[in-house]
Amino acid sequence: MTDLNQALSAEELDELGDFLSLPDMEDRSMDLAMLEGYLTAIIIGPRVVMPSQWLSWVWDAEEGREEAVFSGLDHANRIMGLLMRFQNGIAHDFMTDPAAFEPMFWREARWGAAEWCEGFLLGAQFHSEAWAGLWLLQPTWVTPFLRLGTDDGMRITIKEGDADRWMQALAPTLGDIHAYWQAQRAGQPGGLVEDDFGFGRERAPAVRSAPKVGRNDPCPCGSGKKFKKCCGAADGSSMLH
Repeated sequence: MTDLNQALSAEELDELGDFLSLPDMEDRSMDLAMLEGYLTAIIIGPRVVMPSQWLSWVWDAEEGREEAVFSGLDHANRIMGLLMRFQNGIAHDFMTDPAAFEPMFWREARWGAAEWCEGFLLGAQFHSEAWAGLWLLQPTWVTPFLRLGTDDGMRITIKEGDADRWMQALAPTLGDIHAYWQAQRAGQPGGLVEDDFGFGRERAPAVRSAPKVGRNDPCPCGSGKKFKKCCGAADGSSMLH
């Protein structure tokens, strides 16, 4: 059995990404950028969120209701293991050297900052009252996520042409958020997690703050093109989506 603390190889990361983009999954599941943002919020947040709570939103980023489509038990165990190791890799980064953490869209341009920030905001819906208190206390900390990860924020960002500013602000902001919750967190900090997928268990609800732009919907930038053919293109032509 693979150690859940073992970092994913590049090939394994591609394997996880390929699964999330399967025809039965891609219209509703997170991509890797959104998943990393989502898990980052969960890892550095105010209290532990167990996999049995957050997992369903990975497969169904709109409503958290749909299940993944696996070819069998071995396949399910394989994907679950990759997911757990992906999360633990993020946790390890923040536990050992938070300042060195780089969001996925910095490492590879094909992953979008908008999806990353959208995922982060969705992850912050767990223990949302605590997060809301932080945003009131430090309103500038939420601004990069709103400017890149929401439709309204993206419209302003495209109009102002200042996406680079907000992308550059993300990493130091994540460090600030991590330090804040590390100091404030009561009980056990959200470090490495064990397998708690808990199939059939009641899940705590997270609520999307805004509807996700479907890949076949009109792009919010106003071009008139489909999102997937415009800002949602995955060919590296835009780091925003």
